[in-house]
Amino acid sequence: FDSGDHLIMRSDLRCFYILYAARYIQAAVTVLLEPKRKDFLEMMVHHIVTIGVVYVSYFGGWNRVGVVVMVLLDPADVPLHLAKLCKYTSEALQMNIWQFFADRLFEFFAVLFFLTRLVMFGYVCWSAHLESKQYFDLDYAAKFCVLLLYLLMVLQLYWFGLILKVA
Repeated sequence: FDSGDHLIMRSDLRCFYILYAARYIQAAVTVLLEPKRKDFLEMMVHHIVTIGVVYVSYFGGWNRVGVVVMVLLDPADVPLHLAKLCKYTSEALQMNIWQFFADRLFEFFAVLFFLTRLVMFGYVCWSAHLESKQYFDLDYAAKFCVLLLYLLMVLQLYWFGLILKVA
């Protein structure tokens, strides 16, 4: 926070921001079009809040926070989707080896989710809320961004509880 570079955004980072926002807008629309799941409301809130974090951090000069959030929220999705693919393959082919892979990938997903979305993201929330005050006063955009970060954290805790139930 102390260098002031957070107020300057390179064009490649600006492009990344726009693409990321577009991805989450598309995901929010897709959730509306798909059959409703048990966590429909939570998913919609997650997508809307994430779009809000991207928007506020982009226009409010908090691009370092925004980029870290973008980098931390997505890695755990890869093993989750691979686990689903293996599970569906196991069911279609009636081959237990695919279920074995699905189980290992889900275990990896759970660990990665815990590390990125609870531990590391938790630090981002704390840093944006408390450490940033050492370098500048939080304006309304910054306070709103912090509020959105905490909303995302509540959702991560909820989903981790569901992960533990499944595991």
